Amino acid sequence: MKYRWRTDLNWLCGASLSRWAALLRENRFDAAYAHRAAQITALSTYNSLLGVYDGVRSGRDFSHVAVREPLFVLGHWRSGTTFLFDLLACDPRRAAPNTFQVTNPRTFLSTEHVSARMFRGLVPNQRVQDDVPLGFHTPEEDEYAIALMSGCSPYLGRSFPDRLSHYERFLALRDVTPEEREAFRAAMVEFLQRVTVRTGRPLILKSPAHTARVRHLLQWFPDAKFVHVHRNPYEVFASTRRLYDTIDWFWTLQRREADADAVILRQYEALHRAWFEDRASIPAGRLHEIRYDDLAKDPIRALRATYAALDLGPLDERPVASWLTSVRDHRNNVFPPLSDAERQRVQAAAAQSFDAWDYPR
Repeated sequence: MKYRWRTDLNWLCGASLSRWAALLRENRFDAAYAHRAAQITALSTYNSLLGVYDGVRSGRDFSHVAVREPLFVLGHWRSGTTFLFDLLACDPRRAAPNTFQVTNPRTFLSTEHVSARMFRGLVPNQRVQDDVPLGFHTPEEDEYAIALMSGCSPYLGRSFPDRLSHYERFLALRDVTPEEREAFRAAMVEFLQRVTVRTGRPLILKSPAHTARVRHLLQWFPDAKFVHVHRNPYEVFASTRRLYDTIDWFWTLQRREADADAVILRQYEALHRAWFEDRASIPAGRLHEIRYDDLAKDPIRALRATYAALDLGPLDERPVASWLTSVRDHRNNVFPPLSDAERQRVQAAAAQSFDAWDYPR
């Protein structure tokens, strides 16, 4: 692992001390990961002190801030959501949360300009799972911020796999208590309000888990628009397996015993069950779907179609072309063929996807 020593800075280091203490009350950490727990404890204490400073500087009431026409990038993990997200984030008229903001959700308004420069060496310049460029300035998932602020996210199940089923409930936000759902909503809205204060522009947002939350997103953001990217389920499964085999090692605070393939397929099925149930509720003209193969083959053509379908205004292709040039040497991961047994398991979990998008079995 080329970046192992740097990436070992656990994502939970962005939590406040109170959030970290709540997680420790509900979970344990294995002795093998005591160094990570100590690291999180130290930095969460620092975050809480910065939070007091941020509250004094920026104020704590964001209720007056409107989150206008957010654009949600949807799709299962490893379906091309990051690629599409990065392309859309080239639009100078819109803004996307960046890595520093999502990992410092309560303090970035007053600390980003200084801290992002001071601590940039703690962030690897590539993601461990696929070598996609990474840095404090790159667009990133709002899911991290929501998890750190609310404690309600399936991502916490990757750090605490002993209670994976507890955290999986937050994937679709259906089998949760009203208090938990409200905690998630309040954290999400506050974070997006903070980013809006910083940028002053409509937001582009990406979290694969949001694919299962459309009914809630429409309630919370009635003028939201959605672009969904889908990919051959066999390829998604193989790539998600790679994701679990890499990033989970850096996230976990407990030794994993679960069947990773079973977890992947269970979550794939749950996410798409919610998606197929709710996508018809999206008003006409506010959803556009893209095949990953079409996006990869001709990104600018796919963006043109997206802008036209969602009435996003004129597409400035110059920053898009410039960004594509900057990543032209990137190569996708290559995976060995799935066995017949593995293909059968994928077919069972992804039956709706194969049928809806006409992927060959």
